[in-house]
Amino acid sequence: MSNNIILTSVDYANIIRSMAYRLHGVRLNKTQVNKLLYMCYGFYLAAASNRLFEEQPHAWPYGPVFPSVYKSFDRYQPPFSISEDKVNVFAADQTAVHIVRSVIDNYCHVSAYDLSMWSHKPGGPWNITAYGKGGDEKPVWNKIIDDSLISDYFRRKP
Repeated sequence: MSNNIILTSVDYANIIRSMAYRLHGVRLNKTQVNKLLYMCYGFYLAAASNRLFEEQPHAWPYGPVFPSVYKSFDRYQPPFSISEDKVNVFAADQTAVHIVRSVIDNYCHVSAYDLSMWSHKPGGPWNITAYGKGGDEKPVWNKIIDDSLISDYFRRKP
């Protein structure tokens, strides 16, 4: 009955963790998982004009964060807890598979610090959401980062 399964941000975070470990031997920390998930969300939104999953990223002080992923992450939990049904749902979306694999192959070795610096670039969706278009407003935290900002940004391929 995998037709009725809808993958969540936490499911995709676990897929990313599992693939990074299986393919590259990399154990991702909480920051890396959120940043790579944000990349996958952005590239998918730009390519498919749809969200990869329902939850939208929020502008937190340390960059774009998916609150459900942040709250559920346990660095001691092995990243292998993905049901076969969920893997099949993921595998059926070839756009998602291609994007997730590409993000993992290209960015799983990048440090949490460098990923955070990338996500904080002036003019990026997080920066505009937190600090306004001019980048000089008092920051507003926990605000949802608008999909149109994300889609436009990732169409330009950061």
